[in-house]
Order: sequence, then C-alpha cells, then structure tokens
Amino acid sequence: MILHKLTSSPFKDLTIQHCLQHVADNDGILLTQDAVYAAMHQDLGKKLHEFSGQVFILKEDAEARGVQVSEQLETINYKGFVELSLKFNKVVSW
Repeated sequence: MILHKLTSSPFKDLTIQHCLQHVADNDGILLTQDAVYAAMHQDLGKKLHEFSGQVFILKEDAEARGVQVSEQLETINYKGFVELSLKFNKVVSW
C-alpha cells in the first residue's frame, strides 16, 4: 500500500497522469499544493473518480486556491495527512 502524494498542477506537467498509470488498487492518492487543481480538471477529475483506490485532497490547499471539492473526494486536514502517512506502508512524493 502506497500513498502517492502529488503537488504539481495538472496544467503545468503530466505528473498526475504518470502517477495514475502506476497506482495499484490498494494505493491512495493525496492531492496537495497545486495538484488540488486536478479536482477541477475535466479529464483528470473523471479519472480520479474512477480510480478504485482512495483519493484524498488536502482541505487547506483546496480552500487557499478556491477549488470546489466534490463529495467523491475525501477532504483531509494536516492531522489527517499525518494519519494517512502512518496508515500506508510507504509515501511517494511526485
């Protein structure tokens, strides 16, 4: 079980697309910093919702960027991020 922590904007590079090609069903994805914009990206938002694993979005980063979070993504705060990092076997930053 790997938690994939994403930070870069989907409008800047292809990091999120590359991550989606490598995640397993029991992995998790955490959108932080500018990666929260993926929740608003039409194609990526759909792919994130279709991912069979868990997708989380950091509440503070989404609020700071004015990103509306759908109910299908689980919002977490910094305490939740720490808990996630302990829950998963490994954290990989993209």
